[in-house]
Amino acid sequence: MSVRFMLNGEPREVAARPGETLLDLLRGPCAVTSPKRGCQPQGQCGACVALVDGEARATCTVSAEAAEGRTVVTLEGLPPAARDLFAAAFAATHGLQCGFCTPGIVLRAYTLLEANASPTRAEIAKALDEHLCRCTGYVRILDAIELAARVKRGEVPMPAPVTDGGVGKSIEKYRSRELALGERPFVDDLREPDMLFGALTFSPHARARVVKIDTAAARALDGVTAVVTAADVPGERWHGLIYHDWPTFVAEGEEVRCVGDVLAAVAATSEVVAREAAALVQVTYEVLPAVLDPEASFADGAPQVNPKHANVLSKSVIARGDATAALAASAHVVRGTWKTQRIEHLFLEPESTFVVPKPDGTLHLYTQGQGIFDDRRQVARCSAFPKTRSSASSCPTAARSAARKTCRCRARRRCSRGSPSAP
Repeated sequence: MSVRFMLNGEPREVAARPGETLLDLLRGPCAVTSPKRGCQPQGQCGACVALVDGEARATCTVSAEAAEGRTVVTLEGLPPAARDLFAAAFAATHGLQCGFCTPGIVLRAYTLLEANASPTRAEIAKALDEHLCRCTGYVRILDAIELAARVKRGEVPMPAPVTDGGVGKSIEKYRSRELALGERPFVDDLREPDMLFGALTFSPHARARVVKIDTAAARALDGVTAVVTAADVPGERWHGLIYHDWPTFVAEGEEVRCVGDVLAAVAATSEVVAREAAALVQVTYEVLPAVLDPEASFADGAPQVNPKHANVLSKSVIARGDATAALAASAHVVRGTWKTQRIEHLFLEPESTFVVPKPDGTLHLYTQGQGIFDDRRQVARCSAFPKTRSSASSCPTAARSAARKTCRCRARRRCSRGSPSAP
């Protein structure tokens, strides 16, 4: 189907597939990357916020067909004065760290100050209820919006950039203004003409034997260029940071050991097609009882979770002083089992990789991971590609520059959740 809408003052008509969202259209055919893909399609993190008919909306919850006839404004479409104001305010107050959530917050702040020139700090906090930030903390974000409001009311001047640093000066975060406006790309934002997009087929079971993997339907989908499974891995299929005990792909006859084990990968001309094809991979499972309790996994006869080693990987004993005597002399001794929440604070950026084949036959790998050399080592091991013929990077600007100079074809892998390192 074709969807027509106004984007940042310009009429747009783009093709959309069933199931696509407004966020897919913005980041795909419209090539607008300030709205970030974080929790899609839950609409809970606020990273993808845009103005839809003047209302701040999570675009991952707006279907493509619902965008028909709408007026959409992203950070790229705000007046230059407003962009300068918020970029300066967030830089001056250090209201951002990684910057992934900041563009959505800035757009929300813009709508707030347009409606209320003098919001209280509590009102600002309430307006940000739909936004998550993992690393900055909300105090500095509130400071930034308060400063922007004061500048807008004429109470204080626009903060000037502080780039020279030194004792007694609080220097601006490197490229913070670009981060605030969504102009500094993350790995998931990198694009080149004719690039391929990847998607993975995951196991829905915690434990099951893989009987058969049928990729025929996925291969037949228009736009799919390749579908690979364990049989296609040219190098070592098992990888890991300490032990090589985790399969890149689970093969037929083997067991999946968690919800999310990978069975196949698809390369296609668009991300939407890749994900659609990944869902078409047919996997026949023999579902087995899952091992869900660590204590139960120690018992005799418990299923071996990892085929490379026993369920008890190692034992550690910590001894300091005479614990028995200390307990006996204690006024109170408490014994029990305590449990805490299973959710750890997580980054919003999705896991992404951008691979650039270079004219000299080497590969340049851009990853959002923190261990870029581990990433390079594992990719080289799996693909049977010598590490000496590959390089790793996580600098978004370097990635874009290098890609423009050297790309001939593109490949990119994305999991479910995705900033790039320095060469």
